[in-house]
Amino acid sequence: MQYGRYEIIKTIGKGGMGVVYQAHDPQIDRPVALKVLREDRVVSEDFVLRFFKEAKFIGRLSHPNIVTVYDVGRDHGTIYIAMEYLQGQPFNEVIRGGRLSVEKIIDIALQVANALGYAHEKGIVHRDIKPSNIILTDEGNIKLTDFGIARAEDSNAAQQTQTGVILGTPSYMSPEQVMGKKVDGRSDLFSLGVILYELIVGRKPFDGDHFTTIFRAITDDIPVAPLKIDTSIPQSLSDLIMKALSKKPDERFQTSKEMGDALKTCLQVKKSLLLPGKPISPPKKPVTFVLIMGLMAAVILGWTIYFFGVHKKQASSLSTRVEANKPVDAILMVTSSPSGAQVFLDDSFKGNAPINLEIPIGKYEVRVSLPNYFGWEAQLQISEPGETPLHVRLISIE
Repeated sequence: MQYGRYEIIKTIGKGGMGVVYQAHDPQIDRPVALKVLREDRVVSEDFVLRFFKEAKFIGRLSHPNIVTVYDVGRDHGTIYIAMEYLQGQPFNEVIRGGRLSVEKIIDIALQVANALGYAHEKGIVHRDIKPSNIILTDEGNIKLTDFGIARAEDSNAAQQTQTGVILGTPSYMSPEQVMGKKVDGRSDLFSLGVILYELIVGRKPFDGDHFTTIFRAITDDIPVAPLKIDTSIPQSLSDLIMKALSKKPDERFQTSKEMGDALKTCLQVKKSLLLPGKPISPPKKPVTFVLIMGLMAAVILGWTIYFFGVHKKQASSLSTRVEANKPVDAILMVTSSPSGAQVFLDDSFKGNAPINLEIPIGKYEVRVSLPNYFGWEAQLQISEPGETPLHVRLISIE
């Protein structure tokens, strides 16, 4: 099958507006990604205008982190856009593959922020920033795609959007998008904040079983700060994400450059924590002093060996009796939905839910995981004896 001169090879993606194919351009002998508008969308002039607008908008953009548009045309009663064919993975598939390092997450967020900053400077707001619209190439770089609902910030573009129509992907929409208000570049930065939260924490900050539940969470709920979920997350990065997720646009980062600078600071802080300090050489001591200190150390060491040699058996026996008689203070009753999830306590695998764990009173790190579901983890303080129920509802990656 062909659209224009482009020969279809295979389907590589489907969305609300159309289908994306891998195709071949015989004129230049190169692979292309061909986005074809769904035929049922052609009957709507609004969608046709949006489709051509996508090609026009992306065609105006020339940035290493934004997909390149080659051509646009009509065939078989529909419309197509020929774009750069990318070797890599959509970011939603990358997320399914497991947690990335903090350094890699910040690097990816920086690339997205740079791409958005360039688009915003050109007067274009993407309005649908989500993992599936970010391609991670085989070289480790990102490409921002799908400007299908992008909007130019000018008076003519404002008349092309139907009143009352909410465009975007629910879990990644900004509060102003949910409420149908005018959006600007700060809305894209909110969506980037949602992606950052999901990457760092392992679950979305706003979620639910229905659109109305998600929308209410986006407009009303304050998500738990990442640092409170995982204490290994840098304070600076946790604060950055919470600022990006502010309900009011004026309280967020005002530009992509501002957010990018904050991300660079987070990366520098993270790297400084990983760099070992240079050891400080002790001052040189006189030879006599060194000999005296060495003699004293030898005497102390000899006495220590003698003491522990005499009392080792007694101490070992006492320790064994104490451990054997140590009382069980509490029972942690872990259940999960779906059931069968793996339960870890302080990084030690304990079994599958439902499971009852006999533990002393104290503070614990609890982690619950199940294939194809986002992992759940939290710090749990057991303060009273008796039964402590813990039910974990896992969210499907799909």
